[in-house]
Amino acid sequence: MPLSTMYKDTAPVGTFFYMDPEYQRTGLVSTKSDTYALGMVILELLTAKSPMGLASAIETALETDCLRDILDSKAGQWPEAAAKELANLGLWCLEMRRKDRPELKDQVLPVHIPEYLQTVMDDPCIAADGYTYDRYAIGAWLSWNENSPMTNLPLPNKELIPDNSLLSAIIDWKARTQ
Repeated sequence: MPLSTMYKDTAPVGTFFYMDPEYQRTGLVSTKSDTYALGMVILELLTAKSPMGLASAIETALETDCLRDILDSKAGQWPEAAAKELANLGLWCLEMRRKDRPELKDQVLPVHIPEYLQTVMDDPCIAADGYTYDRYAIGAWLSWNENSPMTNLPLPNKELIPDNSLLSAIIDWKARTQ
């Protein structure tokens, strides 16, 4: 690995489960240290479970074809192929040796994103929970639900505020990609 991507005099702080095992052993930090942390975040997003023993639980679920049983049901219905792809990517990022982990730039970011996940908001707005949603989607949710779709906590009101900053960024992005 080039010297420009290895740092010795760095004192990263963080939660144990997100820290690169090679950093813990050698004191060297690299971009692959970030890859390790990303792997844990991916597995947590899939399952909404604590990181303690999570990689092992995911490996077992994949081996026994029971991944669906440990996915976060509050996140909706995960498409099976996408969930398996993300679980395998998360585990790859969590390889113990940094040389066995994927490169963020070349192997993680280019992961194919299914078309149904590429939908961009047309009218972003902020709900009372502080999260931004597409106006049509959150409007449909609020027509039958009093709780936040993100936190499942009761919403103090059903007011929606236009997210003009995000809308501006979406318009700019759409102009550049079409």
